[in-house]
Amino acid sequence: MSKESQRATASASICGDDLSCCRPAVRRAYTELRQCGQPERYAFEAAIAVFRYHHPAAMPRQAELVVAEWVFDGVRH
Repeated sequence: MSKESQRATASASICGDDLSCCRPAVRRAYTELRQCGQPERYAFEAAIAVFRYHHPAAMPRQAELVVAEWVFDGVRH
């Protein structure tokens, strides 16, 4: 197994199969940036980055939907 595959496997196991394990970190990133006056889009993108750090195998659209549900209390269109 290459070092890159080992890293990807290790990264994928941060939260295992539980997508909600990083929910507090995702919400905190969004909330604190908004409280500092950052635009909603920047805060949302940062929250997605936190989610993707914990779940690198997640598809981009899946990450957006999960994060939107967590930070907006439902999906926004």
